[in-house]
Amino acid sequence: MKTHFYKYQAAGNDFVLVDNREGKLSFTDAEVSKLCDRRFGIGADGIILLEKSSAADFKMVYRNADGSASFCGNGCRAIVHFANKLGVIKDSTTFIAHDGLHTAQILPDGYIRFSLGDVNTIEEKGEDLYIDTGTDHNVRFVKNLELYPVVEEGKKIRYSDLYKPKGTNADFVEINADESVSFRIYERGVEAETYSSGSGATACALAIAKKFGRTSPVKLSSPGGTLLVEFETSYNGTFHNIFLTGPVELVFETAVMSSCVPA
Repeated sequence: MKTHFYKYQAAGNDFVLVDNREGKLSFTDAEVSKLCDRRFGIGADGIILLEKSSAADFKMVYRNADGSASFCGNGCRAIVHFANKLGVIKDSTTFIAHDGLHTAQILPDGYIRFSLGDVNTIEEKGEDLYIDTGTDHNVRFVKNLELYPVVEEGKKIRYSDLYKPKGTNADFVEINADESVSFRIYERGVEAETYSSGSGATACALAIAKKFGRTSPVKLSSPGGTLLVEFETSYNGTFHNIFLTGPVELVFETAVMSSCVPA
C-alpha cells in the first residue's frame, strides 16, 4: 500500500499535505516530527490532512512540526489549492480549520484569498502587542530587522512567564523608510524561525493599524515572499472582514510505501 504525500509552499512556509477523506490515516506526534524533519523526512513546517466535513466542503487538520495542533494561515491557503487539485472544490469554498469556519477564493492569478476570524481585542504587553488571529502572536516593532536576532529574542518571548503555559508565536516587524513593511517570525510548534506566517502577517498588519492608524490593505514582505492583508475597522477599534492573500505552489508529490511511513 502506498501513501501519497504532496509538498506545498505558501510564501515560504512549507507543508506536507495528505488526502485523508477516507479517514484511514493518523499520525502520532513522533510520526509528524519525522515526516517534517529536514534530514530524515520529507521536510516541512507542518503536516496538513484534508478530511471530510458535514458542515463545509472539507475539514483541515493542521499539525506543527512538533505534532501540536493549531491554526495556520498559510496552511489554509495551501489546502485550498490542494482541494482544488483533488477536485473537491472549484474556485471558491468554505472549510473548517482549527479555529472554525473560513471562506476562500482562488483568484484569476492563482493566488489564494481566504477569510480570518474577527479580532476583538489587542492587548498591550509592555511595548509589544498580543493579538489572536486564530492563533497567538506577540508583535514587536524593531529596527534593522534584517540583522535582528529573531531566534534568540523569539525564544525568550515564546517561553516567557507572560505566556505560560502554552507560549506564543513571536513576530518582529519593521516599517521601512519607504513605508513598506517587513516581518520575521519565530514559530511556536516549529521552534525555529520560519520563512513566513499567514496568521503572523495578519497580526502584524493589525498591529500597525492599531498603533499607527494604517488603513487596509497592508502588504508585508518576509524572507519567503509577500502577503496582502485586508480588513475593516469598527468604531470601537475591533477588526472584521479580514482577508489574507498570497501565492501557493505545489512543489512535488510522491507515493511512499506504507513500510516507509514513520511508525
